[in-house]
Amino acid sequence: MIDPETRAALFDIDGTLTASGVWWAAIMDSPHTKLYKRLWLRGTAMPHYLLTKIGLASQANFRNRWIRLMAWLMAGWSEDQVQVAYEATLTTCLMPNVRSDVWDVLKRHKAAGQPVILVSTMFEGIVHRFALRLGADAGLGSIVEFDDGRCTGRIIGETCSGGRKVDFARRYLEQHDPDLSLTVCAAYADSRSDIPFLDGVGFPVATYPDEGMRAVAVERGWIIYEG
Repeated sequence: MIDPETRAALFDIDGTLTASGVWWAAIMDSPHTKLYKRLWLRGTAMPHYLLTKIGLASQANFRNRWIRLMAWLMAGWSEDQVQVAYEATLTTCLMPNVRSDVWDVLKRHKAAGQPVILVSTMFEGIVHRFALRLGADAGLGSIVEFDDGRCTGRIIGETCSGGRKVDFARRYLEQHDPDLSLTVCAAYADSRSDIPFLDGVGFPVATYPDEGMRAVAVERGWIIYEG
């Protein structure tokens, strides 16, 4: 499946490297999360989520909104409290749900001497931890703002979601591997919100794709990988 012309690999996490699990549960259920925030979020954001499941709302817009809401839940938390939640996310959600076959693909890219970068809407602190655990070179994600040791509840700049994953990956390569471009990168992702991400690289791989991603992959002749 690995094209011999690829020189680097980009991997989405949720639904691609991991098969299931609610990655944000450790934040939502933390004793530091105020009850009114938890109730408000469930009452207002969940209906939006259900609309995305039946195709009546943009999945990309929802994920952008959701990660900002997750940051809002952590407003006022100390850096230590945030780090504890990040570690809990890694150990209770991400690692138990890793797709071993996709992890093997990641390892093959590494064995070929290619940089491997995880690119996710999740908070960068979580993605970085996961990258270290899987043996990837870097983890790119949405960056939470801190002020005087406390989480402000805001994201710095844009979220690493949808088509912006391409921008995050491009900036990383420009800073760390300027001889590489996205045209020589493979990218692996599963959801329709990641279609612009795969469209931005030279070697797109629809990995365990949802219905929307699958339709586009078939239309454009992308590789479809399902183990």
